[in-house]
Amino acid sequence: MFNCAWCNKKIGENEPLSAIDVKFRNGLDFSDQEGEIIPVYLSEIDRNVPMIVTTSDSEAKRYGQDGLFVVCSNECGMNLKAVLAREMNMFK
Repeated sequence: MFNCAWCNKKIGENEPLSAIDVKFRNGLDFSDQEGEIIPVYLSEIDRNVPMIVTTSDSEAKRYGQDGLFVVCSNECGMNLKAVLAREMNMFK
């Protein structure tokens, strides 16, 4: 079970979900946390949001996705994408 990275709503096992993918900036290495859910602080909303660090052997990583933020809806996804775009200190 996941919680939405934006609104923190619990997403049930049979409920649809989406993910916002990110690519880390050069020099950032989270390889020691592959497959883990880690907190990412977003200053604009003054809180941590959960991000899944992709594993080196995953399909997501092969497509250039270093991290995934799970969201419960398109609206939450758009809100999170907007904040991530403004907080480019960690992501490309």
